[in-house]
Amino acid sequence: MMKQVGAPHLLPAPIESQARFQYTPRAGISTGKGRVEIGIIGFGRFGRFAAEQLSKDFRVVVYDHKRVRYPRGIHRGTLEEVATSPVLLLCVPISEILTTCLAIKPYLTRGQLIIDTCSVKEKPLQEMARVLPRFVEILGTHPLFGPDSARNGIRGLKIVLCPVRCRQVANIQAWLEGKGLEVIVTTPAKHDFEMVSTQALFHFLARGVAETGIRVGRLSTPGPAKLFDDFRDVRNDSLQLFQDLHRKNRFAAAVRKRLIECLARLDAELSDSSEQTADAQKVRGSKSTLKKRRPNDPASRS
Repeated sequence: MMKQVGAPHLLPAPIESQARFQYTPRAGISTGKGRVEIGIIGFGRFGRFAAEQLSKDFRVVVYDHKRVRYPRGIHRGTLEEVATSPVLLLCVPISEILTTCLAIKPYLTRGQLIIDTCSVKEKPLQEMARVLPRFVEILGTHPLFGPDSARNGIRGLKIVLCPVRCRQVANIQAWLEGKGLEVIVTTPAKHDFEMVSTQALFHFLARGVAETGIRVGRLSTPGPAKLFDDFRDVRNDSLQLFQDLHRKNRFAAAVRKRLIECLARLDAELSDSSEQTADAQKVRGSKSTLKKRRPNDPASRS
């Protein structure tokens, strides 16, 4: 079942599309003239992963400005050829969305559906809505998984949809759920606010630990060992993704600052062995416990 999070975002009203999509369990998404061709711009780690997944149901044609090797079943096209696909998936870095939209704009035709896959939603979707012509539909997405986390399949994983101007959300939702994905619909701002405390902060911690050079040896309890394994997966992602997660999300700086301040305070307390500091720690811990147990505290019920 689709989850609705937050109120609808005030973005341009949806437009009428000439290509109406229909969902059928076997054929996937179609226009009534056979299965839709999906174009993908960007063939990095996620673009390659998306192409491999989508090629199971669609004819996939890909463009990347770099020279890359294309696996069997994935068709290569020019920018113009790919940009005219009925469904166009942008698998480019967050910081390259604007230049990509400007590059494809001359080739777009009425009724196309343009989908982004950025891990930050607010700024990229604002740029897409501003630059792309009104006669195309726009849908923001964020698959909450990637090549590493979906190595055993995508069933049971989550994907976020942030409609900008798109009348086909329900049909796309049905196809995604037919693949076993949990679909969450929310606003770009709500998405960015929540993701900064999970994905962006986790990448920050992973990069920080990597900078220390700390490695898990033979002596480790299961918790830290799993955490370091997860950190290792994150380090497979590009430095550009890490930087974009923080530079393009307007909530990131405040969360980083709060974390650093808390770590600095804890370090100062651990460095001060006085009884006064120890008593202060106990008092703060007691207050925290009481607050969590307080039955009438609204925060404890949220």
